[in-house]
Amino acid sequence: MADGGLVLGAAGNASARAGDLVAVSPSRLWYDTLRTEDVCLVEADGTLVEGPTPSVELPMHLAVLAARSEVGAVVHTHSPYATALSRIVNEIPVVEPELTELVGGELPVARPAASGEAELGEAVLDAAGSRWAAVVRDHGPVCFGRDLDGALACAFAVEENARIFALARLLGS
Repeated sequence: MADGGLVLGAAGNASARAGDLVAVSPSRLWYDTLRTEDVCLVEADGTLVEGPTPSVELPMHLAVLAARSEVGAVVHTHSPYATALSRIVNEIPVVEPELTELVGGELPVARPAASGEAELGEAVLDAAGSRWAAVVRDHGPVCFGRDLDGALACAFAVEENARIFALARLLGS
């Protein structure tokens, strides 16, 4: 995520099903220093089993994973183009065919919700519907996948589509 420009420093977070547990990125650790032992393991109710303090967005990750059994992983970024567009549109149209394949259509913008609260998960789920991603207004994309590679591929497709759409808007109608 960091190498691809989707996050800076310790921003953003990721989670994946790990049997009956959920593996989630830690809070406030920069991705370029992250080690395997820094990944947190939690139970479905958020109880920490192993690792440091989980990401503040853990309630959002758990809400998505509980509601969507087909989702095996969640990636939340603060990618600049998708986040910027979330301020001015309610939906980011498909301009890159990969978005249809990985998201399932246009990219909806979710209502703003407090970071670190279960309400954020509800906002993401409401906006996404049956799609595989939504952008939280003024906060950034939340992308789903059957596994972590799929969720990350979705995050890159969302940002590439948003970048092309933003550039097209700058060039004219």
